[in-house]
Amino acid sequence: MPYGRTSASEARKCGEAGVDFREAAVLIGIEADGRLALIERAPYGGVHGGQMALPGGAREAGETMLECALREWREELGLGVHHQPLQPPVAMTEVHVAPSRFIVRPFLAPVQLPNSLLPDPIEVARVHRVHIQELLDADRRAEDQVQVGGGIGLRLKAPGWRLSKVPFVWGATAMMLGELASIVEQWSGDGVD
Repeated sequence: MPYGRTSASEARKCGEAGVDFREAAVLIGIEADGRLALIERAPYGGVHGGQMALPGGAREAGETMLECALREWREELGLGVHHQPLQPPVAMTEVHVAPSRFIVRPFLAPVQLPNSLLPDPIEVARVHRVHIQELLDADRRAEDQVQVGGGIGLRLKAPGWRLSKVPFVWGATAMMLGELASIVEQWSGDGVD
């Protein structure tokens, strides 16, 4: 976790959902060939406009975090309402995203995606499919200058990932990918084939 970032458990302890923070969820879907889908957010004026992210978004009233992750995954990748992961998703560690006041719950599951995706053009500029093996390559971890808080924010140096043919991945998305890399290393012992 980067210096100065608060944990989700601290944010939950000190605040109230819907008042001090909002809840969101993402789905990290791993395809049989080892790829996962990352989205490049549309360059709207919001705090996260133009940034790399995992498919996901804000929880709606009455839905669980898992229901939120699945709904947002389908919407952002342009999948049908009946499209499901191949196995039940597993919850990962929540992340506090202070600039937008979100606590995000990532879920991990094997998925089968169509070759061609039709992402929501209002929210998604582009879908990138990257191979999980890149997350195990220490040379892909880097620091870069990023714009924090959208166009009105400040520039600072942040840790993240330099993945093939993908803009720099940093912030909460980089933290979730870091946890995923740790899980994959534990599963495989010394890497993925």
